[in-house]
Amino acid sequence: MHALPYVIVTFIIAAAAALQAGTGMGMALLAAPLLLLVNPALVPGPMLCATMVLSLAVVWRERAAINRKLLAVAVLGLAAGCAIGAFALAVLIGVNLAAVFGALILCIVLLSVFGLRIRATTPALLMGGVASGILGTMFGVHGPPIAIVLQHEPPERLRATLCAFFAAGCAISLVALAMIGAFGIGQLGLGLALMPGVAIGFACAPILGRMLNRRRARIAVLTISTLSAVALLLR
Repeated sequence: MHALPYVIVTFIIAAAAALQAGTGMGMALLAAPLLLLVNPALVPGPMLCATMVLSLAVVWRERAAINRKLLAVAVLGLAAGCAIGAFALAVLIGVNLAAVFGALILCIVLLSVFGLRIRATTPALLMGGVASGILGTMFGVHGPPIAIVLQHEPPERLRATLCAFFAAGCAISLVALAMIGAFGIGQLGLGLALMPGVAIGFACAPILGRMLNRRRARIAVLTISTLSAVALLLR
């Protein structure tokens, strides 16, 4: 990348990383479409590298806030969902399910807004993990299903647990890309080039994090989930 595009990319990653490290989600939603405009080679592998490194940094900084029981159940569902998503991609060639998933997410968001209280029970976490795995594998959108399940958790626990979940999801996705030859040394180099933006965003995130109470964190989750659903509907 030349100097100006690299500065633009660094700014995009910094802004997206601050959003995710501050709220727990939103990096892919904000950064991926813009990176595609600047340099399509940055998506998905390098973008996933940046998201994974950022998520691990948040996990390390806020490790005491992680609810390990919730995380274990959600990651179990995630692994199953990734397998289902990969199978669906292989079998349902040419079938676009993005609109279906987008509509379902919007319905869940609306039900949440109008009073449905989704609790982080074992069945809900499993279903949220499975749905996140399917969406992440098929469309690169891991966040909304599991975030909606965890929306009533305290901001610190929400942020830390979501980032731990995303770190696992990105690792699984990178392995899958490597297995099909879509992620190698070249993509890893581009991923490393995104790290300055990740570092800047991570450093700025506490400012955003201090502004979030439980209500604002829930609003952020529902807003980002809605935008993700709209993006799926428009594909």
